[in-house]
Amino acid sequence: MIKLSTLSLLSLALGAHASGNAQTVNLSLKKVKVEKVLQEISKQTDLRFFYDEKLLNNLQPISVDANHASISQVLSKALKGQNLSYQILNNTIVISEKQRTDFEITGTVRDSKAALAGVTVSVEGNSALSTKTDANGHFSLRIPEKAVLVFQYMGYTTERVQVGNQRTLNVTLQTSTSQLDEVVVVGYGTQRKINLTGAVDQISAKEIENRPVTNLGAALQGLIPNLNITNASGNPSQSAKFNIRGITSINGGEPLILVDNIPVTGDELARLNPNDFENVSVLKDAASAAIYGARGAFGVVLVTTKSAKSEKLQVNVGMSTQWRTTGKLPEIVTDPLTVMQYKHDAAYPLYDLYPDAVREYAKKLQQDPSLPNTILDPTNPEKWAYYGQTDWMNEAYKKLAPTNTLNLSLGKRTDKLSYLFSGEYYKLDGALKYGNDKLNRYNVRNKMDMQVTPWLNFGNNTVLTSRQYEAPVFMGGDFFWNVNRTSSLDVPKNPDGSWTQAGAGLLGLLQEGGRRKENINEFQTTFNAKADLIKNIWTANADITFRRSFGVTDGYNRPVQYKTGPNATPQYAGGTVPSAYKQQENTRYDVINVYTQYTQQFNDHHVSALVGYNQEYRNTETNYALKNGLYSADIPSIGLGSGATTVTHNIDDYALQGVFYRLNYDYKGRYLIESNGRLDGSSRFPKGDRWGFFPSVSAGWVLSEEQFFSPLKSAINFLKLRGSYGQLGNQTVYDNNMNPLSYPYLPSMAVDNGIPRVIEGNRPISLNPPLVVAKSLTWERISTINGGIDFNLLNSRLNTTFDIYKRTNEGMLIPGRTLPGAFGADAPNFNAADMKTNGWDLRISWKDKFDLAGSPFHYNATFTLANSKATITKFDNPTGDIRQHYAGQRIGEIWGLQADGFFQNEDELAKLDQTDVGTDDQQYKYYVGDIKFKDIAGGPDGGPDGKITKGKQTLADHGDLKILGNSEIQYPYSLDLSGSWKGFDLRVFLQGVGKRDWYPPGSQIYFWGIYAQPWTNVTKQNLDHWSPDNRDGYFPRIKSYSAEDNGEELGMPNTRYLQNAAYLRVKNITFGYSLSQNFTKRIGLQAVRFYVSGENLFERSGLKVNIDPEALGSTRVYPFQRTYAFGLNVKF
Repeated sequence: MIKLSTLSLLSLALGAHASGNAQTVNLSLKKVKVEKVLQEISKQTDLRFFYDEKLLNNLQPISVDANHASISQVLSKALKGQNLSYQILNNTIVISEKQRTDFEITGTVRDSKAALAGVTVSVEGNSALSTKTDANGHFSLRIPEKAVLVFQYMGYTTERVQVGNQRTLNVTLQTSTSQLDEVVVVGYGTQRKINLTGAVDQISAKEIENRPVTNLGAALQGLIPNLNITNASGNPSQSAKFNIRGITSINGGEPLILVDNIPVTGDELARLNPNDFENVSVLKDAASAAIYGARGAFGVVLVTTKSAKSEKLQVNVGMSTQWRTTGKLPEIVTDPLTVMQYKHDAAYPLYDLYPDAVREYAKKLQQDPSLPNTILDPTNPEKWAYYGQTDWMNEAYKKLAPTNTLNLSLGKRTDKLSYLFSGEYYKLDGALKYGNDKLNRYNVRNKMDMQVTPWLNFGNNTVLTSRQYEAPVFMGGDFFWNVNRTSSLDVPKNPDGSWTQAGAGLLGLLQEGGRRKENINEFQTTFNAKADLIKNIWTANADITFRRSFGVTDGYNRPVQYKTGPNATPQYAGGTVPSAYKQQENTRYDVINVYTQYTQQFNDHHVSALVGYNQEYRNTETNYALKNGLYSADIPSIGLGSGATTVTHNIDDYALQGVFYRLNYDYKGRYLIESNGRLDGSSRFPKGDRWGFFPSVSAGWVLSEEQFFSPLKSAINFLKLRGSYGQLGNQTVYDNNMNPLSYPYLPSMAVDNGIPRVIEGNRPISLNPPLVVAKSLTWERISTINGGIDFNLLNSRLNTTFDIYKRTNEGMLIPGRTLPGAFGADAPNFNAADMKTNGWDLRISWKDKFDLAGSPFHYNATFTLANSKATITKFDNPTGDIRQHYAGQRIGEIWGLQADGFFQNEDELAKLDQTDVGTDDQQYKYYVGDIKFKDIAGGPDGGPDGKITKGKQTLADHGDLKILGNSEIQYPYSLDLSGSWKGFDLRVFLQGVGKRDWYPPGSQIYFWGIYAQPWTNVTKQNLDHWSPDNRDGYFPRIKSYSAEDNGEELGMPNTRYLQNAAYLRVKNITFGYSLSQNFTKRIGLQAVRFYVSGENLFERSGLKVNIDPEALGSTRVYPFQRTYAFGLNVKF
C-alpha cells in the first residue's frame, strides 16, 4: 500500500495528464474484493494505485465483466454505490473518500396515544447507522445526505421517511393490524408479545365478530392451534367442550376458563354475550399457566371484555337475522316394498316379518302411488295396516328456523372516567317442527373505571344474564334415538286424524306430552381498585367478585292418546299418569384477588415482580320435587296430585386459597427470563395432602436484537427462541359417571328414594354402604416441557410461531391394586397411574396489500396445524388386558381384525373357523355372504392356524387381533382467508381434522341400519350388500343383530368398516360492505356495514354415512345445524 500525503498528491497533480484513461482492459471476475480488481488492472496496464487500505476493508465483493473497456468504465462500475471517488493523475490513480455531507437529525416517535421508547431508527441500506428512541421517544442520529430513515417497532407498521433538508423529524407509528395480539393478556396482567417466553396464543374480537354463532365456544373452534373445541350437539342450550393440547388425563379434565380474571364454567361462558369480548388468550404450557396452580393443569383460556376507547361518546348497534337448518342427516329408504323385503330378509329366520300376504299391497302401492298408505288390516279389520313412506327426520325437523339478535353498546373514555354499557337480546327458534324448542337470552354489562385521585383508580364490572329455554319434556336422548329408528312404514296420523302409535310415541309426545322451562338468572359484580404507590413503578391491585345464580326448571309430562283402529279403545303413549316436577339450583360464588406489581428499568436491565393472593368459595344448593298422579294434566302443579312424591336436597361446595407470583427479567429486550408459581390449598383433599406448590421457569432469546444478526434483519425481521418447564396440579376427582366430587376423601352413602319393594304400604328409603377411600389422596401432578420459535419474515408480512411440548401426568387416580374378593368392596382410588403427551402446534400468517384498480387491496391468510399423542406409561394391569389401560398404550387405540372380504362359497367356510368371533346372542353362525376375517396368528410358528380367535385378549395373547387405528383427533387444522377493497370485505374460514379413525358402535343405527336391528330403518348404504349377483357389495349379506353385539361379527372392529373420519369444513363465509366515510358523515354516522354470513356451510369427509364427522358415535343428540345470516352494524 502506498500512503498518501498532501505533498505527494500535489506533485502528482502538477504533472498529471489523461494518458492513463486511454488504456483498456479485459476482465471477468466474480464476487471478488475491490482490491483484486485493482490488482488485475495494474497487471494489464502500467497504472498504479494510491489509496488507504482501510477504505476498502468493509466493501462487499463485486463482479466485473469488461471487454476492451476503458479504465474509467471499469472503475465507475467497481466503485458504484460506495462512498469513494477516483482521480487519474498521469499513470497513477488515486482513490479517496468522497467529501462527507453528513448531518445530525433529531426527532420524536410516538403512536396515537403516547411517545414510544425503544423504536429502532436506522438508515436504509446501512444498518450500522442506527439508534433507538429513549424513554420519551426522542432520538438523535448522524446521517448522510439524501438518507432514508427506517422506523421499526414490534406491533407497529414499519415507516420509511425520505429526510431531504429536514433537521427535525416527528413520526407517528400506526398499530400493525397484522399483530393485533402485540399486547397479550396473561395471568393477572398483560405482556408485550415480544417479551413472552411461554406458549401463549391470542385472537382479537375481529376474528369472531359478525359470525352467526350461539356462543363464544362455537366461534373459537379452529382459530387457535391446539385449542380443541367440539360441539357434540346442535342443541342451542348446550355449550361447547374445550380442550388444550390433547388428552389430559384418563379421568378427564378441561382447561380453566376466566372472563376478566374470574373463573367460569363452560355453561356460564355460553350464556354470555359473544359481542362483549375484546380478545381471547390461551395459556398452553405449564410456565404460562403456573400462576393459576391447581386449576391450570390442562391450560387456561383468558377472555377479556371490551372497554371504552373513544374520547367521544360512541354508540354501536348491531342487528342480524339468521336462519338455521338441519345439516347432515342419514339417507333412508322409504319405498314400502323395498323396506318390507329388507326387514324380512334381515330378521329371518328369527322373525318372519312382513310375509308375502302383507307385501302384496306394497307391490300394488309401488305400481300405483295414488293408493292410500293406511288401510284396514286384511287379517284384522279392527286395526289399521300402515304402508307409509315416512322419513321421520323430515317430519320432525323444520326446513328453516329463525333467530334474531340485537346488540347495543355505548361508551366514552376521558382522563377521569371511562364507561362502557352493552346489551344483547338473542331469540332462537329450535329445529323441532312439533312442540318447538325456544331460547331467549338477555345480557347487560356495565364496565366503569374512575380516576379518584392522581394515584388511585376505582372500577366496577357488572353483568346481568337471563336465559330462558323451553322445550318438550320428551326432547331428550329417547326422542333423538327414536326418530332415527321409527320405521318408515309407520305414519304420524290415522285417517280419522288421531295419532298412530308411532306418531303419538314420537311427534305426539313432542307436541302434547309436556313442556320443560329452564330459567337461569345470573348476577355478577366485580369491584376493583388500583393504587400507584410509585408512579409507573409500583402498583397495588385488589378486586372482589360476587356472583349469584338462580336457576329454576319447571316441567310436566302427560300421556298422549292414540288409536290402532277405527273403533279401537284409545291407548296412551308416555305412560298413563301425568306428573310434574320442579328443580331449583342456587349458586353463590365469591372471589378475592389482591396483588402488587413492581417494574423498573435499570439502564438496559428491566425487572418486574408480581405477588398476590387469591381466595374462592363456591356453594351450590339444589332442591328437587316430583309429584306423580296429578288430578288434571291441564293444571301441572306439584301441589295438585295424589301420587307418590319424591323430594331431594343437595349441597355442593368447595374452597380454594392460593399465593402466586411472577418474576420477569430482560436485558435490552434480548435475553428474557420468567418464573411463575403458586402455592395452592384445595378443600377437595384431606388436610395432610391439601397444599401443593407448582413452580415454573421459562426463558427467551431474541436473536434478531443481536448485533451479529444485523445482516439478516432485512430478511428475518424478528427471531426469538423460547423454552419453559413447569409443574401444575389437577384438583378435580371424578366419580364413575365422570361427575366431579367435592370431597372424594370422605366415604359417602348413596341414598335411594324408591327401591322396588313395598313394606307396610310404603317404598322405603335405602342407604347403600359407603365406598372405601384411600388414606392418602392428593393432586395429579402435570409437568410440561415446552420449546418454541417465533419469527417474522419479509418486512413482517409472514409471521410464524411453532411450539413443541411434552406433558407428563403423574399420579392419575385409578383403582390402585387388585384386591381379593374377601375384601368385600371395590378397590379405592389411588394416585397410581402415569401418562405422557407429546405434541406440537403451528401458526403461519401472511398479511399484505397491493394496488387494484387504483385502490389498495388488503388480504390476509392464517394457517394453523397441531397434533398430540398421549401414551400410558404406568397402570396397574398385571395381565396386560387390552380391554383396559396398560403401560405403553396409546390413548385411542382400536383393536380389531383384518377383514378379508366375504365368504363366497361353502369351501371357504369349511377352511376357516370363526366361531370365536361369530356367534351373537341369537346364536347366529357364519354363512356364505358373511364377513371373512384374515387369519394371521395361532399356528405353531406364529402364523395362521385356520381359526380366527381373540386369544386371551392380552398383550401376550391377543390371537388375530391387532391395532387397526386410533380414534383420537390428529392434525386439527384451519385456514383463515380474508380480503378487503373499496369498502367490500370477504372472509372464508376453513376448519378440519387431518386424521381420525372411527369404528361405528352397534348402537350407531345411522351407519348400520338393519344390521343393528330389524326394527330400525333401512339406510341407503344398506342397499349395497352382498348377494349372489353382487359379490363385491359394501355390506355382507343382510342379517340383523350382526352389528349389535360387541366383539362378535360386525360388532368386532375390522378394517373393512373402519371409517376415515378426517374432514374439511367450510366453517364460515362472510361478505360485507361498508359505506364510505364521506357518505356516513353526511348522514351523521361514523360507520355503516352490511353483511351476509354462513356458518357450517359445507364439509367433506371419508365417512360412508351422511352424519356430522365432528359428533361421531351418538344417535341421541340434537342434529347438527347450518346457519345463514344477514346483519347490519351502525356506529354513531
